[in-house]
Amino acid sequence: MKKILIILTLFSTLFLACDPQLDDKIDIGGPPANVDFTITPSSTPNRYILTNTTPDVFQYFWDFGTGETATGKEVEAYYPLKGNYTISLTVFGEGGSASTEKQLNVTEDAPFDCESDQLYKFFTDCNERTWKIKPVPGSLWVGPGDGSGTTWWAIPEADIAGRPCAFNDEWTFTKDGQMIYDTKGDVFGEPYMGFDFECADVTALGPDKAPWGDGTHNFELIEGSPNKLKVVGLGAFLGIPKAANGAEVTDPQTSVTYDIRRWEMVDGKREFEIQVNFGPGVWRFIYVEI
Repeated sequence: MKKILIILTLFSTLFLACDPQLDDKIDIGGPPANVDFTITPSSTPNRYILTNTTPDVFQYFWDFGTGETATGKEVEAYYPLKGNYTISLTVFGEGGSASTEKQLNVTEDAPFDCESDQLYKFFTDCNERTWKIKPVPGSLWVGPGDGSGTTWWAIPEADIAGRPCAFNDEWTFTKDGQMIYDTKGDVFGEPYMGFDFECADVTALGPDKAPWGDGTHNFELIEGSPNKLKVVGLGAFLGIPKAANGAEVTDPQTSVTYDIRRWEMVDGKREFEIQVNFGPGVWRFIYVEI
């Protein structure tokens, strides 16, 4: 009997020693400790370099406190207006995530000579300028981004009269970098917004879609080839809400960047055309000054 018990004991010991569930257990530790970052003024006024200094982390998520976010170990943030901003950083390590935040005081508005910047003057009149979607066929357009000119859909003449709530919206760009969106009380609602392709009262937007309603956001004009127009702030958009960078979205974004295809005088009025690549193709919008 003793011999049998000894054999069973040895067998149990060997079985537990070889239990893969025990062998595979790895102590991954806790979430990152001592989360920290530095804020360094750039050589360009009102721009700051944000650098993570937290050890042993592999992913970084920044919130600039302006509605704009970014990822990366080191990023640049732009604050065109003076004020106090809360910058937060969330880092991810093997044991989870942790966050911290710091206050930034921007003492002066960004220096700017509007009169010498023709693009900025075009959009803002070096004071403010208000725009609306041009009520002409093709002012809302979607197609492939290969330059072929193929049209998947473009708003026809009949739909302009059928969507008065889309063509009465106003976007005002101001010299100090603000974009003020005024729905005039109604929006053209599509299914992703909770409506059935209809004009709807702006107050009927659900809580998660409400940032697509009236609001004041920021914008940047970025010189390049092509020039770009970036709108910043939760819910900021031009054209239609769903058209965003890399995707057609169902929820408000914190920023969208558009390519400026042209900006010129047409029949005595200023107008511009922008486009955004949403992945499968591009959306284009034509605006005219009011």
